[in-house]
Amino acid sequence: MAQLSMFNQSHSLSDVVFTPDVVAQDIIGYFKPTGIVLDPCKGDGSFYRNYPAGVHARYCEISEGLDFFNFTEKVDWIIGNPPYSIFYDFMQHSYKLADDIVYLIPTNKVFQSWKLMKSIQGYGGICTMLVYGSGHLVGFPFGFSVGAFHFRKGYHGKVTLQFRTPPNTART
Repeated sequence: MAQLSMFNQSHSLSDVVFTPDVVAQDIIGYFKPTGIVLDPCKGDGSFYRNYPAGVHARYCEISEGLDFFNFTEKVDWIIGNPPYSIFYDFMQHSYKLADDIVYLIPTNKVFQSWKLMKSIQGYGGICTMLVYGSGHLVGFPFGFSVGAFHFRKGYHGKVTLQFRTPPNTART
């Protein structure tokens, strides 16, 4: 299924929320991805351009004609800020591609549906939640709390919860 067919124009415009570089850098610095790393929806590139040296960085970006749902290559990590209105579908496709997934999302997205929580449990689980506070604190146009969630295939251990002081979100 094509990404654009999954949501209407009004949702697609509200799903465009660019991540400040300092937030992407904080997330990448915390998780330290290696190998092949995919940014599934590059946007202005804050995750993609901040991946560490030595990783093989890949990306998708629907506005460039690179639809995440057409990407089929296995990768080691997926790290990014997906469209919230089709988050469940993003997770389902991500499970097929990577053993480690980190998404910066409103925290309620993970817990608002039993269907999603069961799919996460079937995949593995949540290793880590880095909670940054309200979206406004990290430069997002909403007040919902946001966090970087690390999902790992086959993981059934304890969840690390860390409240992060939002980095200075002045865009670079």
